Amino acid sequence: MLHRAFAILLAVNAASAATAVDDAAAIFTRQCLPCHDARGSAPLRLDSVERIARNRTLARMLIEDATMPPSIALPDANGLLVDRRLSMADRATLLNALSSSAFVNRAFAGITSGAPADSTEPTFAPPHGWTLPAAGGARVRTFIAATINPNPNPNTATRVRGVRFADLGAREQRPIQMAFLAADPRGILRRLEEADDGAEDGAENGGFEAMGNVGPVPSGALGAVSRVRPSFELPDGFCFEIPVGFIAIETLCEPIGRRTRVLPQLAWIPAREGDTRVVKAIAMPAKALRLSANSCSTIEIVHPVAVDMDVVAVLVKGGAFLRSVDVEIEVELKVSDAGKAGAALRTRLLGVPDYRMAFAEPWIFTRPQRVAAGATIVARLGFDNTADNPQQPSSPPQDVESGLPPLSEDAMVVVLYAPARNSR
Repeated sequence: MLHRAFAILLAVNAASAATAVDDAAAIFTRQCLPCHDARGSAPLRLDSVERIARNRTLARMLIEDATMPPSIALPDANGLLVDRRLSMADRATLLNALSSSAFVNRAFAGITSGAPADSTEPTFAPPHGWTLPAAGGARVRTFIAATINPNPNPNTATRVRGVRFADLGAREQRPIQMAFLAADPRGILRRLEEADDGAEDGAENGGFEAMGNVGPVPSGALGAVSRVRPSFELPDGFCFEIPVGFIAIETLCEPIGRRTRVLPQLAWIPAREGDTRVVKAIAMPAKALRLSANSCSTIEIVHPVAVDMDVVAVLVKGGAFLRSVDVEIEVELKVSDAGKAGAALRTRLLGVPDYRMAFAEPWIFTRPQRVAAGATIVARLGFDNTADNPQQPSSPPQDVESGLPPLSEDAMVVVLYAPARNSR
C-alpha cells in the first residue's frame, strides 16, 4: 500500500519533476543532513552533491520504504515539539530529485556540511579516557571535568548560552551517542570516579559506570548534545549558570566493533549581554521500573508546577526499551468552564511516537512555552519489552528492572525552564 501511494504521487509529479526537485535541497538539509554530514551520527556521508550522486540508489531505497529518515520531534510553527515524520509529499520530492544524475546535480548543487565551524572557544574534557568494549550493547559512562572560565569578562564568567561538541569527528568521540551535563560544585561524583578501579588489563578507566545525576540535580541540567544535535543553544535571553568546581558529563556510548577510547571534548557557548534569565531543571524519573518479558506498558510521571515558568527545552534519557514519549501541560478547568469536574485543558510539549536512543537529541523550543502555576507537567513513557522491539537486547526477552543499559532501563524526562519574570 505504501509503495502504491508513492507510485501515484510520483506519477502525478512526473510532468513537473524538474520543478519539484527545487524543494528537495531544503527538505534534505532539514531532515537528512544533521546525521549525514561530516560530524553526524550516520556512517554514510551525504554532505556534497558528489556523495549524494554516488549513493543515490541506496538513498532512494531507504527513503521509499520509510526506513530513512527516522521519525524525530521538531518544533512546529508555534514552537511546540511535535512528531514531524517526513510527509508523503516530501518523500516523493526527494525520490524525484534522486531519480537521475541530472536531477541530483540540479537539486543538491548547493549542499554543504552543516557541521559547526571550528572556533576559539575554550574546550574542556575529563583528564582520562575510557576503553569501550568492542560489543555488548550501549553503555552509560559518566566523566568528571574541571569547570573552566568561558568568558574573559569576570561579570559574565559563570554564564553560558549553551554547549557543543568541540570536535565530533575526533576518534575518541565517535562512539558517543549523547552527552548530558550537570554541575558538581562540591566534587561528589569526582569521589565516585576516584573510587572506581575496575579497569580491564590494558584499558583506560576514566569515568565510572553510573548516571551523572548530582543529588536532586539531573544530568542534563546544563544541557545535552548528541550526534544528531552536536550543539545545544538556549533561546535568546536565557543562560546556564556554571558554578566553580566540576562538571559531570554523562555519556551514552555505542560499541563500534572493536575496543576504542572514549573521551568527551566539549566547549561552552558564551552568553551574550542580554542572556540573563538563568535556566533550572525539573527531573521526572521513571522510579522503580519493572517491565515483564513479552509485555508493553506505559508509565505516567506527574510534576505539579509551583510558579509561573517559561519552558525552553525538554531532554529525554532512555535505553533500549523506551519506545515512545509524550509530554503535556495539563490545566484543570473550573466546573463552569468544563461542564464537569475533573476536566483539563491539555497542551502538548513533546511527542515522539518512535523513540530510538541511537537517534536521541535534546529538543529546544524556538519560543519558550509559558506554564502557569497550578498546572501539571505530565510525561507518559511507553516501554516495549517484546521481541518486536527493534532495539531488544535479549533473545528471548527477559524481565527488566531499573538500571543501566543495555539490559536494564532508567528512563527520565528533564524539563529545562526559567521562572517567569513576574514570579516570586
